[in-house]
Amino acid sequence: MSNGQSQPYPNPPSYGYGYGAASSNESAFHVNDLWRVIKNRWPTSVSILAMVMVTGYVVTKLQPKIYESSAVLRVEKENRDLQVFQSSIDGFDPVFFQTEFEMIQSKKVLYPVIQKLDIANRIAKTMEMPEGSLNDDQAFQIFRKSNLEVRPFRNTKLIEIVCTSQKPEEAALFANTIADAYEETRRNEITRRSDSGLKALESEVEKQKKLVSESASKIEKIRKDLKIDELPGSSAQVQSTTLSDMEVQRKESQLSELRADMISRKVRLEKVADLSIEQLESTLPALNLEDSTTASTKQQYLQALQVVAQMQKQGYGKKHPEMEAAIKAVSERRDQLNKLISGVRRALSIDLSVAQAKVESLEKEVSDLREKLRSDRTDRLAPYNEARRDMETQSQLLDVLTSRYRQQAVESKIETRPVQIVNKAEPSVRPIKPSLRLNLILSLVVGLILGISLAFFIEYLDTSIKTMDDVEKYLGISVLAVIPKGAKFLSQDEPSSRFAEGYRILSAKLNLTGSRDIARSITVLSGGPGEGKSTTSFNLAWVCAQSGMKVLVIDADIRRPNMHSALGIENTLGLGEWLAGQASLDELIQSTSVPNMEILTAGSLGPEELGGFSRARFGSLIEICRSNYDVIVVDSPPVLGISDASVICQEVDVTLLLIQHRRYPRNVSMRAKRVIDEVGGKLFGVILNNVNIKTDDNYYYYAGYSTQYGYKRRQPRAKKREESSSPQIVLDDASPPIDPTDNPDESSTGSSDNLPKVTYINSPQDEDRY
Repeated sequence: MSNGQSQPYPNPPSYGYGYGAASSNESAFHVNDLWRVIKNRWPTSVSILAMVMVTGYVVTKLQPKIYESSAVLRVEKENRDLQVFQSSIDGFDPVFFQTEFEMIQSKKVLYPVIQKLDIANRIAKTMEMPEGSLNDDQAFQIFRKSNLEVRPFRNTKLIEIVCTSQKPEEAALFANTIADAYEETRRNEITRRSDSGLKALESEVEKQKKLVSESASKIEKIRKDLKIDELPGSSAQVQSTTLSDMEVQRKESQLSELRADMISRKVRLEKVADLSIEQLESTLPALNLEDSTTASTKQQYLQALQVVAQMQKQGYGKKHPEMEAAIKAVSERRDQLNKLISGVRRALSIDLSVAQAKVESLEKEVSDLREKLRSDRTDRLAPYNEARRDMETQSQLLDVLTSRYRQQAVESKIETRPVQIVNKAEPSVRPIKPSLRLNLILSLVVGLILGISLAFFIEYLDTSIKTMDDVEKYLGISVLAVIPKGAKFLSQDEPSSRFAEGYRILSAKLNLTGSRDIARSITVLSGGPGEGKSTTSFNLAWVCAQSGMKVLVIDADIRRPNMHSALGIENTLGLGEWLAGQASLDELIQSTSVPNMEILTAGSLGPEELGGFSRARFGSLIEICRSNYDVIVVDSPPVLGISDASVICQEVDVTLLLIQHRRYPRNVSMRAKRVIDEVGGKLFGVILNNVNIKTDDNYYYYAGYSTQYGYKRRQPRAKKREESSSPQIVLDDASPPIDPTDNPDESSTGSSDNLPKVTYINSPQDEDRY
């Protein structure tokens, strides 16, 4: 500046906090940016997490408690059914246990339980339905799907019956009742089969006794007809045994065995003929008639049933495509199994026919041999010997049947326990559902995911200025100072406040302490209200006054003045009266409690009374005050929507754009800069205000370091020593001011000779930190 005329400031160099405009290839997203978003948005994430956790807790507490009880059974295989001429075979049969596994869940076992415990009405009450609204079949379907689960222990004979209910005693009652019903069903089935087999065997014994009696009567008649006094086989027998007799005896022995086998097959076929497909299916292993094909098909059928049951528990409907396919597979396997089982009946019938044919063939052969013997013998004992041999054959067969009948009769009287209850169900103390711990863990995971996702979504929607790079990228100017969050009027704080350092750095950047003939006028503008213009203007004037400069503060915000409140003075006369020409400056400028600081308040006249902000009167005010003050700080209204700020920025030397961190969309700041440029304002740089350095690591280096380094609370005993070692910034008055003719691009990248000379007292090793 020269000849008393104000000269514009050049564009500021990119030193201090700025790094120049960010290029397009420097916009890469780093992991640190993710952490920054989380730190800045942690209240949102924590709120969502707390809400989800509370919701999970409340929902868990409101859900009905489900208790589980289980009874463990040991299932034994019973092989006595129809085993008239075969020995029992015991061993682990996976098909048998899979069959019993399904039998426990069948209607045959569960229907008596449902009727005994009135489960239909219990379920209706739980579902808040009127009593009697469910029949037994509906109750069976609901109970099997929701309240019953059968778990086999792999490679053991143990089966676990698990029941659930909202009452622990009820769950235990269900499990124990089902276990008892299954045990009773198995015992009754075995008893019925045993009694039926004994009756059939007893009938055959009676028939054989009649045959033996008829043979004895025949022998007695022949003996009387032939007038034989002694029985054959005694020493009086007149004819010795020939080879032909021995052959006849051997054939007759074979005939007896074949007849016994035929009777066994006949009994088996008669019994099997009375069984249904399902009964015959469970009987095949005991009869040793189940071949590998039948066993494999049966296993496939049971597996298909398991698939359908599992899909029903998972909630698949009958019309679901996968459920229809599974049901179709069950039907196909059932049809295959029924055909194979029906084939067993036919095979037994063919077996019996073959056995009968063998018996008839051997009978004919024996008859032929006997006829040949009779033709060869001429003695009168031949008919008698033949009759006796026939009786012996019938007697041997009777002995075999009688022995087997007695054995079965004894076995039937022995108490059998095909099912043993290993562990009875007991009422559970703790519910299995809902699990508070599991739900809270899930809520924690969901809450974290939702909270962090919402934080990033809000960050994505947030178009405000967040970083210094944003300022340089979207506005193309540098950040001069970063003011931490919570700054207030310095006159109400300690002189060594950590907030004062930011304004001191701003003053140093503006080179306000250099020697000059006239004052520099500065105004602080913002795009919107409430961004901290008045506080920043006052604090900048305060630090200048503290450094020994004579400062005039002009409150040009005639719509919302507040400078007088900060200093505790009246606002009866001020700038409004000057613009209206109603008073002189000597009457309007007031002294303050801050040394070297005077103020021109806004005055009592509003914009309606003034009729507009006079640029000529305001310009003359600035020119008059230049010779009496070192620095003139003008507090102005927002630049958007109010014309006063446009007038002010044209008349002052330096315009500073104040942007509150994360408040307004960046379009507001961009429009504010555009307005300043359009009216010819000398925009020097940006002040980033109200930055939370605790959550944003990007600003910790710039604004947080001074807190740790020079503004810690001092202990009384070490006060003097710490004062002598605290860093002080002294601006050399002899340092040359910034030349308005300098090229701004060269000043940002070239020599630093034009910058204010800064001397660091007691901290030369930390010079690069400023």
